[in-house]
Amino acid sequence: MFIHRLPSFVPSIFPSLIWDKKADAKENQVYFTFDDGPSPEITNFVLDELDKFQAKATFFCIGKNMLQYPEIAQSIHVTGHSLGNHTMNHVNAWKVSHEDYIANKMACDLVFSELNIPSIGFRPPYGRVNPALIKKSSEIGPIYMWSLLTGDYNSDLSHSSIIDHCLKNIQAGSIVVFHDSQKAFPHLKVILPQFLAYCHDKGFQLSAL
Repeated sequence: MFIHRLPSFVPSIFPSLIWDKKADAKENQVYFTFDDGPSPEITNFVLDELDKFQAKATFFCIGKNMLQYPEIAQSIHVTGHSLGNHTMNHVNAWKVSHEDYIANKMACDLVFSELNIPSIGFRPPYGRVNPALIKKSSEIGPIYMWSLLTGDYNSDLSHSSIIDHCLKNIQAGSIVVFHDSQKAFPHLKVILPQFLAYCHDKGFQLSAL
C-alpha cells in the first residue's frame, strides 16, 4: 500500500527537518512543491497551470537539469516561484559517503550561484537522510521534507486513487510533493489541474516556501 500521508510520529523523530508549515501558515496557505526538474514541456505545463490560479509553488531542482535548461530555471524564478537544491545528480544519501553526498549538494549550490538564482533550502532525493546529514542540518540550511506525497511517479497508482487519498488530507500548512519529470507526467497532467481547482474551491492560498 502506498503511503501518501506522512505518519504523525515521524516529524517528532527528526525535528530538525521541515515537514509542514502549520505554525507559519497564515491565510490558509498550502505549499505545492515539484521535484526533479526543470524539464522541457513538463515544467512549462506546471507553470501554466499554476498561473491559471495565480498560485505560487516551490521547485526542488537537480543541478544538472538546471545547467541543461537554464532558461526554464530562470522562468521559474522570474515568475515568482521559489527554487531549492535537490543535489546535482539526484544522489541517494544511503548509497554514497556523507562526504560525496555533501559535495554533490554543494555542486548544485554552485549552479544556483552561476545562474544568479536564490535557493530556499534543500530537499534530499527520495527523502533519504543519514545521521551525519541530520547532525549537520543547521550548517546545510533548511531541509524540506513533506506532509503529503502524491506518488505521481508511481505507475501502479491510478489517477483516481491519488486524488481520493490526497485531497481529503490537504490542510493549512501542508507541504505537498509532485514531480515535474517525464516519469510522473502521465499522472501529473491529470491530477495537478484537479488539485489546483480543489484548493481554489476550498479557499486555500497556494504559496511558495
